[in-house]
Amino acid sequence: MSFDRLAPHYRWIEALFAGERLQSCRTAMLDAIAPPQNVLIYGEGNGRFLVELLRRFPLTRVTVVEASTVMVELAKTRLIREGLESVEVTFLQGDALTWEPPASSFDLIVTCFFLDCFREDQLLQLIPRITNASTAEARWVVADFQIATSGLRRLFSRVMVALLYAFFRRVTHLPGHKLVDPAPLLRTADFVCVQREVRDFGILYSALWKRAETASQTRRIT
Repeated sequence: MSFDRLAPHYRWIEALFAGERLQSCRTAMLDAIAPPQNVLIYGEGNGRFLVELLRRFPLTRVTVVEASTVMVELAKTRLIREGLESVEVTFLQGDALTWEPPASSFDLIVTCFFLDCFREDQLLQLIPRITNASTAEARWVVADFQIATSGLRRLFSRVMVALLYAFFRRVTHLPGHKLVDPAPLLRTADFVCVQREVRDFGILYSALWKRAETASQTRRIT
């Protein structure tokens, strides 16, 4: 899988076909999280979410895992352009399936339009690895596509998702070929969904997950 070929054109392709919908979905949960200390972002792409994160939380440390060399360079350029080059960001260009993150190190995990790239057997390897890198109080932000629940929206979302997979598999050699709902895997990893927003006729969603123990403590307090 490589987004290098697509990377220089990704911004205008996203703007043409989705406007600001994907970015709105990426950033929907930022107001719901406490200031993080150490953030792990997978598949950041050209840095649009990263900029919004750092504008809100300029003192946080961020590690970005991104497979595309070109996307990494675009993200670095975006940080400079936005005057954020002095913020502590570490870019790791490599394969998320083989990179081993340090254990119990990150209090915020971010996977925006990333988990949909993988097959279920790959997610069964990846999600436990990411979980092992999270602290006991960690939050996990997920933004992605989904199939709507019923009616014409369900048909529309099925067609749109199928077309997206056909395009990205051809251009980037994406390993995934259908959407896999990560929710059961996250629950197995002892995370609980505490906030979820569905938008754009049910085809996009944003979700905030917390460690189960932390989430239960929050419910008892409130």
